[in-house]
Amino acid sequence: MGLLICIFAFNVSFSGMNDSSKVNPYRLGLVLGTAVGVFTAAHLQQYSSWWKGELTKFHFRDDFNQVLSADKFGHAYFSFLISDLLGRSLQWAGVKKSSAFIWSGVGSLLFQTYVEVEDGFRPSLGFSISDEVSNIIGAFLPYVRERYNFLKIVNFKISMFPSEKFKSGAHRFIVDDYESLYFWLSFDVSKILNMKFLKFWLFDFFDLAVGYSVKSINWNGGGEREIFLSIDYDLTKIPVNVWILKQIFNVLNYYHLPAPAFRFTPSLKFYLIKF
Repeated sequence: MGLLICIFAFNVSFSGMNDSSKVNPYRLGLVLGTAVGVFTAAHLQQYSSWWKGELTKFHFRDDFNQVLSADKFGHAYFSFLISDLLGRSLQWAGVKKSSAFIWSGVGSLLFQTYVEVEDGFRPSLGFSISDEVSNIIGAFLPYVRERYNFLKIVNFKISMFPSEKFKSGAHRFIVDDYESLYFWLSFDVSKILNMKFLKFWLFDFFDLAVGYSVKSINWNGGGEREIFLSIDYDLTKIPVNVWILKQIFNVLNYYHLPAPAFRFTPSLKFYLIKF
């Protein structure tokens, strides 16, 4: 699904273009058509990874700590990513910012809820309440960040690096392997410390990020949690006037790029470059 989301990002990241005072039906049609196409592709990927086989009676099955909550971060992140991209694209189509992020939150949540409902008919899965709570948080995070400016000091990012399990063929797609995923909260240091006197974009470009990942999980609550502190980069602060470069930087800013990092658990370790 991660690859599909990246494709989605490149197809709908036109929001950096000029805003319109009213809805442009052609742009809106392009945005909605692209969204439907990507959601369809995402459905096919979910079916290939999780939904093949027999169905059962709809049931609930909460898996709050099955993989040390890494899946909750995943649900929140991908809901956030879909909502933020769709919201920015709706603005490009002429929808007012507040309405755009409400509708994008609704759209993201509807899709993620559909996934949960499908899980509810699979014998080995089930509709997870904790997953749905994570979906809600992620889907409406862009709207809350737009409404409450102080929340813009924090950004939600992901990074991926193949784990030993993934390399051994345990998963077809890297986004299905929680041991290969890293979730980051990136903090805008210059805004937090109110360093207005430091107007050099090169300083403002660097942030600090707290990361979370898991290793050696047994899908029954066992495994190790990893917590990191790393340098991060805010690519949107690079002063460029070339539109295509701005769009590339906007898309890349959803991803935590390789950087020096300290790991604090399960043991202290320094990485010159952490992917």
